[in-house]
Formats: sequence, structure tokens, C-alpha cells
Amino acid sequence: MELLAPAGNLETAVAAFNAGADAVYLGMGKFNARNRAENFKFNDLARLLEFAHRQGKKVYLTLNTLILESELPEVMSVLGKVAQLPIDAVIVQDLGVLYLINRYFPHLVIHASTQMNIHNSSGIKALELLNVKRVILERQVTLDELRTIAGKTSMELEVFVHGSLCVSLSGRCLLSNYAENCSGNRGMCRQLCRRNYRCDKSDNAAAALSPRDLELIRELPELAKLNIASLKIEGRLRGPDYVVPVVQAYRRAIDQLPEITADTVNMIRRTVSRPASSGALYGFNRFIDPHPQAVFGRNVGVIKGAGADGLSVLLNDRIHLGDKLRVVNQSNGSVAGFELTEIICQGRQLSSAGSGSLVRLPGRFPFLEGEHYLYKIGENGYDCKRQAAGLPEPRKTVRLAVILDEEGLHITVPELPEFEFHSEAFAPAERCSVTGEDLQEVFSGGNDFLRGEIVSLKITGQWFCARSVLKKLRRELFVSLQPHLHKAADTAEKSSRAMLRFYRDYQQMSAALPAADGRKAQLTIPGFVSESDLDYFRKQIRRAAREGVVDYAVGGLHGIMLLAEELKSLKNINVSTVYPLPVANSQAAKLLKRFAVKASEPWVELPESELVLLQEHSPLVLTEPSGNCELLATRVPLKMQKLIDKNDQAYCVKYDPHEKLYKLFASEDKDTCSALEKFRHNQSY
Repeated sequence: MELLAPAGNLETAVAAFNAGADAVYLGMGKFNARNRAENFKFNDLARLLEFAHRQGKKVYLTLNTLILESELPEVMSVLGKVAQLPIDAVIVQDLGVLYLINRYFPHLVIHASTQMNIHNSSGIKALELLNVKRVILERQVTLDELRTIAGKTSMELEVFVHGSLCVSLSGRCLLSNYAENCSGNRGMCRQLCRRNYRCDKSDNAAAALSPRDLELIRELPELAKLNIASLKIEGRLRGPDYVVPVVQAYRRAIDQLPEITADTVNMIRRTVSRPASSGALYGFNRFIDPHPQAVFGRNVGVIKGAGADGLSVLLNDRIHLGDKLRVVNQSNGSVAGFELTEIICQGRQLSSAGSGSLVRLPGRFPFLEGEHYLYKIGENGYDCKRQAAGLPEPRKTVRLAVILDEEGLHITVPELPEFEFHSEAFAPAERCSVTGEDLQEVFSGGNDFLRGEIVSLKITGQWFCARSVLKKLRRELFVSLQPHLHKAADTAEKSSRAMLRFYRDYQQMSAALPAADGRKAQLTIPGFVSESDLDYFRKQIRRAAREGVVDYAVGGLHGIMLLAEELKSLKNINVSTVYPLPVANSQAAKLLKRFAVKASEPWVELPESELVLLQEHSPLVLTEPSGNCELLATRVPLKMQKLIDKNDQAYCVKYDPHEKLYKLFASEDKDTCSALEKFRHNQSY
């Protein structure tokens, strides 16, 4: 199983690889679900790819937000740049981006983001038809469901094993946009689920929607029995101080399978995180941590005194110079945060101190009345800045096919059929003969611009050649390659041609599409259908077909596949898509047309200007969303009927038996249409 680590910047990526990660995932630019991360520049990504591939490791780029119609040219520009790099895969949420990659950059490998909310085998079947290589499953899939899904597909499956969780199903949270004009589906989540709420005005505030963190290190033996390709660690907003110890622990655990030692499990305890749980794996009883939450981190001591000369702290855990600390009051509110620059114990300066020590931390702090605690929110000791800064500029890799026999050394390049390199600088040898390892080592080197990669190698007989001569042959090879490489089809030119094709197709698109057929559906297959409920909806479809039903609505790709399988053809029925299946741009509508979809509701969060632009380019899209959608949807049982935030904004909780989900709505006395109106005019989206 691949161990996949988060990388918010170049330093964290290098640190993750050093700690044992097989691959990292990262963002570049604004079209990724962690806009607040530092993210990557094009040149840094190119440098990292060369560093990773030299070690046999992989890099995945996240392009996992919904894309507006006005942003399609910019997205194409990003894809054009990415297509020039040897990126190992692109992680995608938007159906429009999926369409663009398949049509204009088919060599790019596609992974379906967890934001696609794929949670059953029918959804996976739909993505198989769309050239997706891997699915990152919804985080609220249980172990029993995972066993069934893994047994039904040959698709690569990726599952989260560690890190923060969302209370909402992926891609179905609108709460951040509704309350603070920052869409989580656009990488700007304000984490309102982490805040404290009251069930009525007289109640104490509690974290009614805040999940515990995910920790599945002890469940790896069970996951190893399944068809799981990749184990994913969440945390692109975290630095090396978090990523390194987590990766080290999971690397060690994977290498120890099937028996994981207690020492390995305890390595995770050192990381700064929230209380842990197994997430949805065994159900949802311990998913939420209701204790009031304002502070993220680990309690390391009790503050005995504070003032202008510093803090006096009785430690219950280790601290080290460079750690990031925070002072927290009794009601779990943050008072002050700082970086630890000095530790004094019994008159001596220390670099670190452990549990049981009474220490003074110099600095200016306000007088603290009542009991206060010291929390560690970041650790020192995992600095990879210098190594990251020292990564060399990327070089072009040339694939080589090598034959060594009685006629000498013969090298060709598969991408350049007209090119040949030949040398007779070899003599028969009884010992000290040139080996395949020798040729790999010498010819995988290069100059400042090129490096070799031997993709096929055949040696017949035993031949001698001095190492210095081999290196000279490599230099001659690359000199003779230069003019041929300039004649080869340049990837930048290919990207430019793809852009021109896109603009041509885009201009012709509106006229090629029929107007949307917005007839009311007689049967709706909702956006969430658990694996165990697929058969129920199959029966519903068969019964509807017997009764002559021709108008169907689907809330997810799984619905389209269920209809196609049960009805054998989609040609004689009317299929429309509804929330939460996202249609935010005309390319998404164009992809759905491949499945005979005749009408689509536009994505609920679209501003008015984008809605108008979308309909100009895609008549398949209806005028307005149907409304009445929730602000978040979850499988986690929410026992309360009402929630009130710190601004006295009220929300109501309802159970939807059709989807078997708990849903949060704007308030008891008004449906979500008022929320939709707010979205319509939200130009900051």
C-alpha cells in the first residue's frame, strides 16, 4: 500500500519523502481545496518532481475545486503548464476539469477527489468510463462498505487514514459560504463546524459539529487485506513538525505488517492533534467530540504564574526551544500564542525540559486570573528548509534503449525513431566486465539540461570499458542528442495546440447543444446511496420502468450508472441532474451529455453573473437550482433539533429518510431558498 503524505510547500514535501512517504499531494495556484496553504509555484513543482522521481517516488497535483464558467480559460492554462511536467496524477473534483483533461490532455493520469463524494461501487463504475485511474473514497464510508466496494472493483482505491475530518459529506457543505461568504467547495472553508453552538439560548456552548481526528494506524492490518492502493494522511495546512512524525509512524507500521508494535502506535501520540477516533470505520458513535473547542494542540503544562517577566509552568510533557506554544484559559479560550526561545529551570538555561519540571519561560505576558494551561501547537526539530532550497533546477529526462553485444554499444531513443548512437569502445573481458548496474549508473547521469533514463537494457556476452570512457560516451551521446531534441514535438507546443482547440470548441459549443428539457422527475435517485442500499434503488428503477416512467433525476454519478444498468439504455428516457451533483460550468454539462443527460440544475452556490454566463454556453443547464437544499449533510447522528451560533443565527437539524442523512438547514421558519438568494448575489465566490 502506498503511503501518501500532504505537502503545503516544498519544505514539507522534502520532509515527507525523507520520513518515508511513497508519494505526496500538493496544490498549485488557486484551484485547490487548501487555498490557505502556501502551495507551489511551477518551478518548485518541477524541482520536486525531479527529486521525487530520482527516488522512485510520486507527486500528485490537486485541482480539486469547482470551476466557474469565467475561469475555464485560466484552468486550461494551468492544465497546459502541468501537462509539460512528468506529474504522476491530477486529483480532480469538477466534472468539467475531468472533461478537459480527457479531451485535451489525455496523457494526464486522473484521480477522483474525495470532494466528488464517491461512496459506492456504482459511482466507481461511472468513473471507470471516464478514464479515472483512482478514486479517493468518501471519508464516511464504513469498513463493511469498504470491504464490499473493494471486492467489486479493480479501480485503485485511496482511503484517508489520519488527520482532520469533516462532519459533512465531502462536497456537500455550504455552511461556510452561507455564513461567511467563503465557499469550502472553492478551497476557502472557514471551518464553522469547529465552532461552539448552543441547542437553545439557555444552553452552554458545545462543539456539536466538530469531529475527532482520524487515526487508523491500528487498523492497518485490516485495511491491508483489502484492495487498497493508497493510504492518505490529511494535512496540507500543517508543517514538517506534524507531517514527519506521522509519516514515520505509518511508514514503520506498514513495514511491520501484519503485526504492529505498541511502540509504533505510541509514536502517533507525540503529534499535536485533536482527540482521536476511528472515524466512520466502525460507525459514528465517537465521531463528534462535543467538548468546547477553541484550541488545537496538546496540553503540556499548568501555568502557576504569569507577568511581565514571563510564565512559570509545571510541565506534564516535553517542550523544546523552537516549539510553538499557546496560553489557554479554563474555558478553553486562547489567550496568547508564542514561539519558545528560552527555558530556565533552577537558574539554568535549557534547550528542553520534560514532565514534572517547574520552568520559567521569559517574556511579557498579561496577568492571568484563574487557572490557565500551556498548549503545544507545533514542534521544533524537523527543518528541511535548506535541503528544499538546494534542490537543483529540473532537467529534461531522455528515455534510452541500450544494447551491448559483439558489435559494441547501441543506444536508441523510443521518442526519436531516427536517432541512433553507436560506439565500439568495448573489448572482450573475462572479468571486470561492464554490468547493467554500471550502465544504469553512468547513463542515468547527464548535464545541466539533460539526464538519461534507461528503459530497456540487453547485454550479450562480457565486455570491458573503463569507467572514464563510459562517462565520455555519455557526454558524446547527449551532445549528439541536442539537435534531435529540438526537432521533436515540444510539449509546450502541444499545450498551445490544445488551448487553440479548446477555444475553437468553446465558440461552437452553444449551437451544438439542445435546449434543456426540464420536465419534473417521477423518480429521483438521491446524491447519497450507501452500498447496501443500491439494490433498493435498482428495484425502484425496475418498478418505475414497468409503470412507464420516463422522467428520472439523479443526484450523483452512481444514479446514472444504476439507470444505465437496469434500463439497458438511456436513449428512451429523460435524465436530469439535481443537487448535489455539481454542474458549475459548461464543460461539466458537456461531460454529462455523454451519459444522455438532457437537463442539469446549476450548482447552488453560483453567483448571478456566473449563472448567466453558464447558460449562455450551455443550454442544457436549467435557469435556477430547485432550492430546498441543506447547508450540510452527514451520516453522523445529530441528536439536537436546533443549533444557535455566537451571533444568534439559528439552524435546524432534520433527518432525511430518503438519503438516510442528517441535514442542517438555515432555520426552522424558512427553507433554504433564502440561503440560495444569498448565494445568487455573492460575487466573492
